[in-house]
Parts: sequence; structure tokens; C-alpha cells
Amino acid sequence: MAVIHRAPDDTYHPSPEDPIGWVVRDVRGHAVVGPPCDRCGACECAPCPCHQEPIHERGCVGLSYAYVRLDDLYALCERCAGEQQIRVVPCACPQPLRRDADQWARHPD
Repeated sequence: MAVIHRAPDDTYHPSPEDPIGWVVRDVRGHAVVGPPCDRCGACECAPCPCHQEPIHERGCVGLSYAYVRLDDLYALCERCAGEQQIRVVPCACPQPLRRDADQWARHPD
């Protein structure tokens, strides 16, 4: 089970105790392309009215809110992250650690 810390300023960083770091990539409201879910393929592309499958005519837009593993950039949607027991908890780290971790949290491409 991985743990992600959410700081009061809505930034995210991996728990210092986790051997493999995960973060939340939250770019909701920004016009950027994100990763689709590597487990189930979920994305935010418009569905085809006939087949109800995503339309990827110009490439996949991915997810604006994704759980991302830092060592290989493996991305999960909220549902798959929950199934993998990845949790987001309020951050109680000392302030210097929080500032160092901000390098991972703010990445709206």
C-alpha cells in the first residue's frame, strides 16, 4: 500500500517512508494532456455516440487527475488506485521536507 501526502496548499508528495514514491498529478482546469490509466485504460476523451468508446482521433487526452508512480511514471485512475490501496492523507511533514517535495507536486506540463 502506498501513501501520498496532501499538503495544505493542495500539493502532493510521496510519504517519506514508502520505498516507491507515488504522487497525485492534478491538472484539472488546465489545457494539458495527461496519462491514461495504465491498468484499465481510462481517459477523459469524448465517447463515440454509437459505440460508447473513447474517440482518440487526435491522440488521447488522458486523465487530468491521476496517481503516478515516480520511478516509471505508471499512472492510475482513482478507481484503480483505490483497488491498489493507494491512499492520500493530510501531510504532517516538517515544513522543509514539504518544500523539497513540491518539485514533484507542481507539474502542469
